Amino acid sequence: MNLTTEFERLNEEQKTAVRSSGNTVVLAGPGSGKTATLVVKLAHLLADKIQPPSGVACITYNNDAVGEFRRRLAELGVTPRRSVFLGTVHSFCLNCILRPYARLVDPRFKDGVVVANKEQTDQALTDAVEEYMPGSNPRWLESLVTKVRRARACGEDLSGFAEKDPLLAQDYEDRLLQAGLIDFEGMVVSSLELIRTHSWVRDLLVARFPWLLVDEYQDLGGPLHLIVTHLAEHAGIRIFAVGDPDQTIYDFTGANPKYLNALRTREDFEEVRLKFNYRSGQRLIDASQAALAPAQPRGYVAHPSQKKPGEVFLTMCSGTNADYAAKVVTAVRAAIEAGEPLHEIAVLYRSVSPMLDVIRAAFVHHNIPFVWERDERFPGGPLVRWLQQAAAWSVAPADLRSSFRPLLREFMAWAGGEASGGQIDGLKRRAELHGFLSMPVPVNMRLRDWLETIDGTMGLQHMLRTRPEAAQDKADLKTLIEATNSGVLRDTTLLAFAGPGQVTDKIVVTTLHGSKGRQFGVVIIPGCAEGVLPAWSWNPRARTWDKPSTFQLSEARRLFYVGVTRARRAVHLIHANAFENRYGLVRLGISRFVTEIKTRLG
Repeated sequence: MNLTTEFERLNEEQKTAVRSSGNTVVLAGPGSGKTATLVVKLAHLLADKIQPPSGVACITYNNDAVGEFRRRLAELGVTPRRSVFLGTVHSFCLNCILRPYARLVDPRFKDGVVVANKEQTDQALTDAVEEYMPGSNPRWLESLVTKVRRARACGEDLSGFAEKDPLLAQDYEDRLLQAGLIDFEGMVVSSLELIRTHSWVRDLLVARFPWLLVDEYQDLGGPLHLIVTHLAEHAGIRIFAVGDPDQTIYDFTGANPKYLNALRTREDFEEVRLKFNYRSGQRLIDASQAALAPAQPRGYVAHPSQKKPGEVFLTMCSGTNADYAAKVVTAVRAAIEAGEPLHEIAVLYRSVSPMLDVIRAAFVHHNIPFVWERDERFPGGPLVRWLQQAAAWSVAPADLRSSFRPLLREFMAWAGGEASGGQIDGLKRRAELHGFLSMPVPVNMRLRDWLETIDGTMGLQHMLRTRPEAAQDKADLKTLIEATNSGVLRDTTLLAFAGPGQVTDKIVVTTLHGSKGRQFGVVIIPGCAEGVLPAWSWNPRARTWDKPSTFQLSEARRLFYVGVTRARRAVHLIHANAFENRYGLVRLGISRFVTEIKTRLG
C-alpha cells in the first residue's frame, strides 16, 4: 500500500479536500470515509508540502482515534517524525503549549504543569459543591461546571445559568490551582489564554506546525474553536477541520454544532462535503435522515459499491421490559441465523435503566454471550482498556488471536518516554511483551497475580512515572491493583477481566453515545417509545410528563441518528406506545422517530 494508490482510491470530493492548499472544512457524514481522507491529507502534507524542521499537528477527541490514525499511517509506510504531533486535544494543549511556554509567563505554572487525577478533581468538586450547593450530588454537576467554564472562556453570555453556577465553577478551579493542579478542561482554557495574550506563542506554534488538522471538530467545544480561529487569523496557521454538525452528541460537556457551522461559513475557509456513504445502503441512509431532519434532507447517498439497500426492521412490542427483552433476543437470533458474527451485532441503549437489566438477564438466560461495555467493576481509562485487551489476547487460543501490532503500538507509545536505547531497546521491549502475553495461563488465574507479573516484567508503574501527563492512568492502575489485593476484585479471575477485551465472540451492549465512531453489521435499538427516545421529563408539581424542548429534541434526534448510522446491513427498532418504570406502564406513544421512518420508507 502506498500514498499514490490510496489517493487514487478516494472519490472526487475526498481528492478535492486532500488537494486543498488553504483553510478547509470537510463536512463528513457517517460512513463517508473521513478517516481515510484525514490520513491521506496528513501523509500528503508530510510527503510534499512540509519540510523539516516544521511539522504538522493532528488532534482528535480521544485516544482510540489516535490509535486508528497511527495504524493507517503505518500501513502507508509513514512513520511520523518528531516534528509531527498526533494526539488528543488535551495532549496537544498540555505538551505543545502549556509545558513549553506557560511557566515563562504564568506564575501559576512556575514550577511546572501538574495534571490532576480523577481522585483529586472529584475531591475539589465535592468541596466546591459543599460550599455553594450543599446536599447536591457532585456527579450531577460535573457537566454543568464544564459548560460554565467553556462559556466563560469564550466570553459567552452566562445569564442562562443560575446565580451560583459560575461561583461553583470558579471555586472548583481555585481549589485545583491552590493545590498546584490543572484538569483536562483547564488545559484547553489555559492554552487559549496563552494564545490570545501572547503573539510570540502563536508565532512559535505556527513555525513548528504550519498546518493544524482537527478531527471530530463538532465535539471539541468553544475554547478549541477559539484556539483554531486565533491561530488562523493572527498566526497564519492553515486549518483542515473535519466533522459533522449532525453528530454532535456531547452537548452535556459544552459541545455545540454552532462552532463547526461558524467555521464553515467563514470567507477564509473552503467547504467540502463528502456526500457518499461507504457503510450503509440507501434504505438505511433514508431511515436515518428521516429521524434526523424530516424536512431537511442532507442529500447523502450510498456509494455505488453498496449493492444492497440494507434492511430496517420495525418491531412492535407491548412496552413491558420483558417484552422489549424478548424482542431483542428474537432480533439477535435472526441476525445470527443470517450469518452475522456475534461481535457484529450491537444493542444500543440511551441510559442505564430497568429495561437494560432485563435485556442483560435475558441474554444470560438464553446463553447468548455478550459484553456490557459499562462494566463498572473496573476503571474505564485507556490503560485499563489496554490491559483488558492484552489479557484477552493472552487467554485466547493461539489460532484465534487478533493482530499483536495494535497492542504493541499502544504499549510503545507509553514506553517511548522512558526508552533510551533506540531501535535496539524497542525490539527488546517488543520481545518482552510478546513473550509475556504468549505464555500459557491457568484457566482460573487470578487477576491479582497477572497484574503483579506484567508489572514486574514490563515495569508498568515505572513507565507511567516517566509521563507526567499520565496522571489518570497511574491512578487507574493504582485503583485496580488495590481492588485486586484487598477490595471487591480480590477473587476476580483473569478471564473475567479479559471479558470486555474479548469482543470477537460476543454481542456488544453499549450506549448510543458509546457507539459513536464505530460500525456494526446489525444494530438493535430497544425502547423506541416517547419518553425514552426522545426522553420526556416528569413534572412533579403538575404530576405530568413534559415534552422535550426544541433544544432537547434536537439533541435526541442527533443521538438517535448516530445510533442508526452505525449499521452496515440492518437496523432493528423495537418500539411500543409505552415504556415501563417502577410504577407500571407509561403510555406516551410510539417514538416519533419510528413514525417518521415509517412515513419516509413507506
